[in-house]
Amino acid sequence: MKKVLKFLIGIVIVIYITIALGLTICLLNYNEYNLTVIGKNTFIIVKDDALEPSFKKGDLVIVKRNADSEIEAGDKIFFYNGKEHQVSVNLGDVVNNTKVTETESTFTIEGNLKLTSRYIIGKAETSKVYSGLGTALSVLESRWGFLFLIILPVLLMFIYLVYAVIMEVKNPNNGKK
Repeated sequence: MKKVLKFLIGIVIVIYITIALGLTICLLNYNEYNLTVIGKNTFIIVKDDALEPSFKKGDLVIVKRNADSEIEAGDKIFFYNGKEHQVSVNLGDVVNNTKVTETESTFTIEGNLKLTSRYIIGKAETSKVYSGLGTALSVLESRWGFLFLIILPVLLMFIYLVYAVIMEVKNPNNGKK
């Protein structure tokens, strides 16, 4: 029975450490728009119905960054849209792709919105959607979620270790001869 309990506790600890490391990596890789970018992948948490009907509230969408030459007229793309000091992620159809230099292109989105390639996240067709994971990641990345799920347990473990060291110093033999 003790072996089973130790095994289960070990599994819980491994899962906790994996979640803590993954969350820390996500938070350390925020870009200037408060989205996680790891390599060429951007993690978008759908927080409202702005991306309906393609994506639902609570979805986690992982968008792969495409080269400018891969984006053509008629493609649906994710892009950053800044209005009045607030940036949101939108989904739109490309009307035109104009190559400006070897490394820069200008995209015209439906509604005559012109964007440089700096504001393009990637094509919707190359993205992966995970239903419900966006809500979980949103809670974990929040200040209170990180505090209660990561910081507080680590603080309690640290306090317990300090207590154990103090008890060992007071009673070095711990009743053994």
